[in-house]
Order: sequence, then structure tokens, then C-alpha cells
Amino acid sequence: MDTAGRLLRWEIELSEYDVEFHPRNAIKAQALADFVVEASYQEDEAKAESWEVSVDGSAAQSGAGAGVVMTSPTGDKFEYAIRFTFTASNNEAEYEAAIAGVQLCLLADAKRIIMTTDSQLVANQFSGEYETKEPSMRRYREKLKSLTTKLEAFEIVLVPRALNTAADGLGKLASSKAIELNRSVMIEIMHRRSTEDKGKEVMVITANTEWDNSIKEHSAFLLRCLTAYESARLIEEMHEGICGNHVGGKTLSLICQRQGYYWPTMLEDAQNYVKKCEKFQLFAPVIRMPANDLMPILNPNPFAQWGMDIVGPFTTASGGRKFLIVAVDYFTKWIEAEPLAKITANQVRKFICKNIITRFGIPTAIVFDHGCQFDCAPIQAFLADYRVKFAYASVCHPQSNGQAEAANKQILIALKKKLDEFKGKWVDTVPEVLWGNRTTVKEATGESPFKLCFGWIRAN
Repeated sequence: MDTAGRLLRWEIELSEYDVEFHPRNAIKAQALADFVVEASYQEDEAKAESWEVSVDGSAAQSGAGAGVVMTSPTGDKFEYAIRFTFTASNNEAEYEAAIAGVQLCLLADAKRIIMTTDSQLVANQFSGEYETKEPSMRRYREKLKSLTTKLEAFEIVLVPRALNTAADGLGKLASSKAIELNRSVMIEIMHRRSTEDKGKEVMVITANTEWDNSIKEHSAFLLRCLTAYESARLIEEMHEGICGNHVGGKTLSLICQRQGYYWPTMLEDAQNYVKKCEKFQLFAPVIRMPANDLMPILNPNPFAQWGMDIVGPFTTASGGRKFLIVAVDYFTKWIEAEPLAKITANQVRKFICKNIITRFGIPTAIVFDHGCQFDCAPIQAFLADYRVKFAYASVCHPQSNGQAEAANKQILIALKKKLDEFKGKWVDTVPEVLWGNRTTVKEATGESPFKLCFGWIRAN
């Protein structure tokens, strides 16, 4: 296919969604050169630098707490004070401070940490120089080691108390009752030890990560990825909405994809939804004939040959309308239909003028059945004036006008699925049924009637 053909195909594809295609203008040489320079520039990878963290714990009669002072590789300093509502010893407070320091650095995406503390117990137990005998201290040491495994590098340094005054002051502040400061300090309240497991949660709604989060972060994609909740709503709308005709599972998944959406289990979800749809299972056609090869299209020209038929009578609707005249193009499978109160030769002539000739041009041939409104002198004279060939289906063999019969069946099944009983609302549902049929991909052509129809119009 040449370039012009590809552009025309894109224009046809986008026209179904009311999107216009405009080719990009030529890029000037200077703009192209600037783009090449920008795209070829590679920034040197920044060397991994360490965060410096000073921690200290404090336990007194007024309470217990911890202080953390974090310094980023760029020199930014953060002070954090933690007050405990539980009773803790001085060693437990020192461990809580160390654990809180590592956790805060991990939240800041730190990869390398150098921690300073004035607690000989914490520093030497972590390094293995001191033996950890008490069960509570053993749990604290295991908790700290498990957190440091998430880092690329971790080093704990024992310093004198005089060199750890900032963290020591925050720890004493958190353990005392006086909390007034002249600077901004974040204070957190802890209600349990870090080594204690949380209780079981029942019926808790959390914002869990979705399957497409990593894709959104690392790539630009054409189809919008949906969450489980969004995909369920989309399937319901496409299957039972205004323009939904209760189609099968495979077709339903293709419709969702053509609308610009995607999720990994869309075919499986669509098939499961269809199996649970009562109207689809109740009114879906049961095919008892064995599979057979498709009949070839005798006239491969769009809108050259049409098949016409009449459906009804239905329940009388507004305006006394109870019949439906249907016409289908043999090539594109495009269906035209109009509710009428009476089916006469004059009504048939008006329908052909309004819905076929004025919209798609003069056809080459039209196939009718032997109804008196079709097989009559006025219709024959009308078509003869436009040099349109007219043919009639064999008596008692409607299969000879199978295209029109198939269109009738599609419309009837869609109406039944939408209304259960026709009542008087079937007229209002006809436009929805037609639009759903026109935008559904047909197996015989591999395209929707909409794309074939307006593709041919634009090309001509």
C-alpha cells in the first residue's frame, strides 16, 4: 500500500471517533538539528552518595522518645522527634531511634546510609561484637537488619554523646512534657513497638497498586489501561448501554479495544459477563446447521446491490407504526431501516429515494421478495426510470435473499434483548440497534460497516 493509501486508511479509522487527521508540516533544518543535539545529549550518571543519620533514644519518668537528624547528600537537614506512649527502657528507645532513622531514609529513596549513635549496645550488637541474649533485644536487632537489607550500603558508627547532641536533644524533647520550640519539628505518636505485629484487618479498603502502574511510569501507550472496577463498568456499558446490542464475548472485547481501552483479561472478562447476561442467553440464536463455507460476494462494489424486506407487524407504537422496512447493502453490510404505519408501494418508493439513492447513489440492483408492495408496476416503473435492475427471491425460498433475511434477524434479536417484549417502545430503540450494528466488526469483511461505508465515500 502506498503512502496516500495509508493516510486515507488512518483518516477513515479516525473519522469513526470524530477525530481529524492533519499531516505534520515540514520541519526546518535548524529545528531538526536542535532536536538531534538534544536527543544525543547524555547526562553523566550521578555518583551514589550517602545519607548521614544521627539517632538517639531517651527514657525518663515523664516518658520515652527518640530523636532523628537526617542530612541528605545535597546538605538538606531534617529533624524528627518521636514520642512513645508505651513504656520503654533506654536500650529499647535507642533501638527504636535507629529503626525510625532507617525507615525515614527509605521513604526518602535513600540507597546508602551512614548512621551515628552513642549507644554501645545498638552499635556492637548490630556488628556482632556483643552477644544478644534478651529476646526483646534480639527482635530489635533482627528488625534493624531486615530493614538494612533494602539498602545498597549501611554503616553504623559509634560516637561519643558530645558529638550526638542534636539527636540527643530531640530524644529528650520527645520524652519530656515540654514541646514548645522556636523551630519547626515534626513529632509523631507511636502506640506500639516496632517489633509488634499489627492486628488482623477485616473489610479494609486500601488503594492497592494496579497491574498497569509500571506501564504508565515507563512508557507512552495508545490504549488507556483500565482498573478492575473501570473495566467492569465499561463491559456493562458496551454490552447493555444505549448503543449495545448484547453481542457475544469475543465481539464485546473487540468493541472495548476499538474504543481505546485495554486490560490483560479483557477477552476472559467479556466472555464471563456474557455467560451471566440473562437476555443474551435467552434470545441468542441457536445455530443447528453444520458449519459451511461462506458464500462469495457476487458484486464486490459498495452500495451496488441491496436487499430489501419487511419485518412485522409489531406492537403498535406512536403514529400507528407497526412495520419495519429494512434494506442492507450486500458488500458493506450497512443496514437502513425505518418504522412505518403502512407498507405500500408509495412508502417503498419514498424509502428507496430517501435512504438509498440520496445517501449512497443509484444502485445497480435491488433484491425483493414477492410482497405485493414490491412486486408491483409502480415500483418496477420507478426503478426502470433510474435503470436499476430488480430481482425477486424464489417463492417459498427466502434464502435467495439471504442478506436481507440476515439483517432482519439481527435487528429482531437486538430488539428482543433490549426490550424483552416489544410493547410500544421498539420504535425508539431502532436507532440504537442500527448504530450498534454499524459499528460492530463483521466476520465476512473483517471491518465494521461504518468504516467500509465512509471509507468508500471519502475515497470517491
